[in-house]
Amino acid sequence: MPSEIIGEFGTPGASSEWIEAEGKLAIKHIVKICGAPPPEMKLEVIWQEHELGLYPVIGLTWEDPFRGVPSNYVSRCEAALAAYENGGELPPGWTMPPVRDDDEDIEEEPFDPKKPPEPPDTLNFFEWQRSISKLIEWSLDYAAYQRNRPQLVETDDQADD
Repeated sequence: MPSEIIGEFGTPGASSEWIEAEGKLAIKHIVKICGAPPPEMKLEVIWQEHELGLYPVIGLTWEDPFRGVPSNYVSRCEAALAAYENGGELPPGWTMPPVRDDDEDIEEEPFDPKKPPEPPDTLNFFEWQRSISKLIEWSLDYAAYQRNRPQLVETDDQADD
């Protein structure tokens, strides 16, 4: 059965019943934030083998071995689990990826350093969160754009004057 690991969770050294209960709560949180998994897939606690024993992870599992990984859903689940484990806040440097259908082709607009993303018209919390994520991404792209611009340097002719 194919699976994709979302992330580790739980209290180290706790009983397996306690860890299973923590996993169910974490999965409920992920579904609340990210929505239900794609059809014929499910989120569940998976016990991974390690040389020191077993440890729990939350994973997305499915039956069809030819079906691809829904990468956007997995990345959103990873961020939601990280926030859950971090007391409800995303760790520093993390952003919640935008909701996107994995089948759609992503047509990115060319980067325009003079045009930051527009804020949403609604007061929906998730829309504002998505807007802030876009602004952060734009500022990082702008910093990369500034670093990659050619710098003015003196030529040998100017240095002799």
